[in-house]
Order: sequence, then C-alpha cells, then structure tokens
Amino acid sequence: MQATPQTGAEIQSVLDKFCAGYGKKDIDALLSLFDADPDVLVIGTGEDEKRTGLEEIRIQFERDFCQSEQLTVDFENLSISQKDEVCWIAGDTNVYLTAEGRAMHVYLRFTAVLTRRDGKWLFVQTHFSVPFSEPAE
Repeated sequence: MQATPQTGAEIQSVLDKFCAGYGKKDIDALLSLFDADPDVLVIGTGEDEKRTGLEEIRIQFERDFCQSEQLTVDFENLSISQKDEVCWIAGDTNVYLTAEGRAMHVYLRFTAVLTRRDGKWLFVQTHFSVPFSEPAE
C-alpha cells in the first residue's frame, strides 16, 4: 500500500517541518504538526518517555530541548504507506546535538502514523527507538 507520489511529498513536507521546528526548538511549530485528539501519542527512547495528549507532548519537547544546546534532526530511508486518510511511515533518524559542549550523533529508528484532517497530514503517533546491537553468534 505504498503512498502515492503526492502523499509522499506531503509527508516529506511534514517531516521537513518537524526537523526545522526541532532544530529551532520551536515547540508551537512542532505541536502544530500533531492532531489535537486526546489520544495522540509520542513514544521516545527513555523508559519514561510515553506521552499522551498535546500537553504531555509539550512537556517532552521542553525536556528534550533543555538537555542540549544545539539540535539537528534528519530522516532517511523512509517507507511511506497509505490507506485512505491514514499514512504510516518508518525510517531512520539521525540526531546531531551538542550537550555540555560535546558534539554527539544519535542514530534512531522511527515510526509514525498520520491522519489527514481538513486536507492536512497530522501525526497521531510517533515512536523513536535505539536499535539494540549485540554481536551475532
């Protein structure tokens, strides 16, 4: 159920806005990309990073932003699928940050579900995870 080229471009635009908002630490811009439904869900990499509803998601973004001086996010290797007004995506995420004067790169996996409301794609769920690596036997 691969998304149409038009939907793929629209979803890429949402992801670009997410990256820009994250890089600017612009919480309002980020929240505008999420559905206002009380069940909207963001799952991060920390044990306590499961946030439901826009107010909890705001708290998560505030926490993320106070932990670093500089942030850059990009998505790659995306798979974008669609059924009617629902779209689901998966890919890889690179987070480049500076914390306590130290530059770091964090590689994450990313999945999300978006729904189209009034002609606009909005996140209803995001999930970031750190791949677990153990040597193969």
